[in-house]
Amino acid sequence: MSMDGRFIRKLAQEMNRDLADGRINKIYQLSRTDFLFVVHKDGVSKQWFLSLSPQYARTHLSWNTYDKPASPTGFCMLLRKYLEGGLLKTIESVNEDRIIRSVIENRNDFGEKVSYHLIVELMGKYANLLLTAPDGTIIDCYKHVSPFDGQQRAFLKGLSYELPQDGKIDPTNLSAIATFFDTTLELTERNLVDGIRGLSPLSASYFLSILFNQPLSRLEIFTRLIDHAVEPTLAIVKEKPKFYYFDVFPEGEKKTYPSLSKLLDDVFFESGQLERTKQVSKNIFQLIKREFEKNKDKLEKLTTELREAKNAGIQRIYGDMIRQFQESVKKGDDVLEAFSYELDQEVKIPLDRLLTPNRNAMAYYKRYKKSRVAIGHLETQIALTKQEIAYFDLLMTQIETASLNDLMEITEELKANRYLAAKPVKTTVRRPNFDIYVDPENIEIVVGKNNIQNDFITHQMANANEWWFHTKEIPGSHVLVKAVGELTETTIRAAANLAAWHSKARMSSSVPVDYTMVKNVKKIPGVPGSFVTITHQKTIYIDPDKTKIDALIKK
Repeated sequence: MSMDGRFIRKLAQEMNRDLADGRINKIYQLSRTDFLFVVHKDGVSKQWFLSLSPQYARTHLSWNTYDKPASPTGFCMLLRKYLEGGLLKTIESVNEDRIIRSVIENRNDFGEKVSYHLIVELMGKYANLLLTAPDGTIIDCYKHVSPFDGQQRAFLKGLSYELPQDGKIDPTNLSAIATFFDTTLELTERNLVDGIRGLSPLSASYFLSILFNQPLSRLEIFTRLIDHAVEPTLAIVKEKPKFYYFDVFPEGEKKTYPSLSKLLDDVFFESGQLERTKQVSKNIFQLIKREFEKNKDKLEKLTTELREAKNAGIQRIYGDMIRQFQESVKKGDDVLEAFSYELDQEVKIPLDRLLTPNRNAMAYYKRYKKSRVAIGHLETQIALTKQEIAYFDLLMTQIETASLNDLMEITEELKANRYLAAKPVKTTVRRPNFDIYVDPENIEIVVGKNNIQNDFITHQMANANEWWFHTKEIPGSHVLVKAVGELTETTIRAAANLAAWHSKARMSSSVPVDYTMVKNVKKIPGVPGSFVTITHQKTIYIDPDKTKIDALIKK
């Protein structure tokens, strides 16, 4: 564990220097577990990031750009009510543990100044965020824990906040630490972690590694350890990143940072983005896959019914034969056996004994007519079902590379198409979240990553004489080259590579990519998704290469 009590103490001191006396301007809930506080201090807006992820629980300043959902959750609205506009007085670690308490001074509903406490517990799967009154009464919390849940502490609105009781020694209580060292004959990593609060296996291991190489006492070495200057260090140990507030790593490739926040921002940004996207995409992907599979099953049934309907010509033949041989058939017969010259075989025609020969013939003609009508209906349904399959296949491809905002747009599209039930939410109409790249020829290439973005860049943003790229007969993104006239091979290859990478064939080789002028691209009316027809296209075959995409400038 890299973020132990000692690390958190140093981190809280650093954040207090950076944020204390700043005003909280805005609070966002970026995902189910991640929050972003915008704090204005000394004329500069700073981002205070906070995650309650079971895998990546952390808090720090951040310099990265985040997708911000348009609609806040109920808990986010509560934080905004009590904390937005408030003055951040102090940030401090609590109890030498993985707990940070921030004091925010704001006015209550009566206009009185109140010091609210925002407490974050960075304890893995038990990570929590609590807002309390000055007397410790919980106003509300992110994760509610009932007294009957079997945990040591309960977190519910109206209860008093209590610190965890672990029976460990406070590392700043040097007399107790000295007694612990004197009474412990053999120090191990395990009894250090179990006996002294704030130590992790990482810091305990470092303490033991230097214990036998110093003439100093155990207490003196421990004191130097907890008072060590902050030198944020990241090390790659056995291909895994490990970090601490100073260099405790005997080996591995190392990198130092100017601050603990910079270290955490660098280490966790990519994995945090991926986790936020997964949180949103999981349910959406399950919905899309369920609809995709449902339509595939529907297509199979419709195809079987159509095949049976097309074979219904036998009903007309049976009717004709009953008419032909009606002289030898009488009411009460249950079968007519005769030779069919049309089928060139002997047939047995079932009869209804309650009907006359003529009425039996009419019953077969009625079934034949019904089947003929059904063929047209079934062919229409098959065409619509194929469109649905293609639509959901396209959405599954788009989700694979979608950012959080891309997923939000896909969600809105599903709501608009009534695949996802939801109450209408009033949101500000924003420009779709498409990507813009600049190739080595300094030409902009626009990439749509979902149907909303595809429709916008192709049918609203594009000029008729600009160039449009898309994988040939493969679900993928619309790619627009913002240039007129003939394109260079460099630009063609860059655009084709982007189209191939943002398609279902990204892991294939020699992917065919069609390109033509925008004026040759026509939307298919009445079809869900961003499907189009194109003419006058050329085709280039390209191997998708992510490294070449990373080499492009992204605006």
